[in-house]
Amino acid sequence: MAVRQILTMDKPVLRAKAKKVSRFDTYIERLVADLWETMRDAPGVGLAAPQIGESVRVFVAEFEGEQVAFVNPEIIKRSDETVLGTEGCLSIPGYVGDNVPRATAVTVKGRDPKGKEIRIKAEGWFARILQHEIDHLDGILYIDHIRPEDVREVTEEDIESEGGPEYADHAEANGKTAKKDGRQSGKAATTKATAKADHMARPRPSRSGADTRPAKDARQKAATSAGGKSK
Repeated sequence: MAVRQILTMDKPVLRAKAKKVSRFDTYIERLVADLWETMRDAPGVGLAAPQIGESVRVFVAEFEGEQVAFVNPEIIKRSDETVLGTEGCLSIPGYVGDNVPRATAVTVKGRDPKGKEIRIKAEGWFARILQHEIDHLDGILYIDHIRPEDVREVTEEDIESEGGPEYADHAEANGKTAKKDGRQSGKAATTKATAKADHMARPRPSRSGADTRPAKDARQKAATSAGGKSK
């Protein structure tokens, strides 16, 4: 196992559609092991192979007791109901995006690192995590689902007292607030569950300093990331 470099959004591999895995060998096993090691070191709750420079359809994710390593995943069923949430991404350090729409429940099928077929039904934040990760395999980032003005820098209010990030929860639908994981910084609207939705990533000031770019730059990239179109 090895901790690999997590690539940021300016790298072309993050915008390419990853290749389907046809051979289940030691390469895939090592890749999955590196993904787990890198994700937990970041730390995050999900990581896709393109984020460490490997353009293949593989990702790992874990959230509140749920843990999966997926090869060639595909969503075969999704709920009609969607919910808006705040997402972070390890490939967009220092920023989060509000109002990211996701299906409230999905069924995903694929294979494990040994090639055995697996199928998972997920709801809530775990469903959001899986959708976020599968997007990565298709060259899609959460910024492609929202308006540029919904991208913002992580603020001091988003940071936990011990130094880990928190995220303002704007995912309310049908009068129900998003599920919390029992930890909060004292501000009622702040919850780590939103951040965990990928990925998810728990963006924090990066070691490389990549998150020191002004928020305006991130919003501009969000506006041009999909051929100049934003949602």
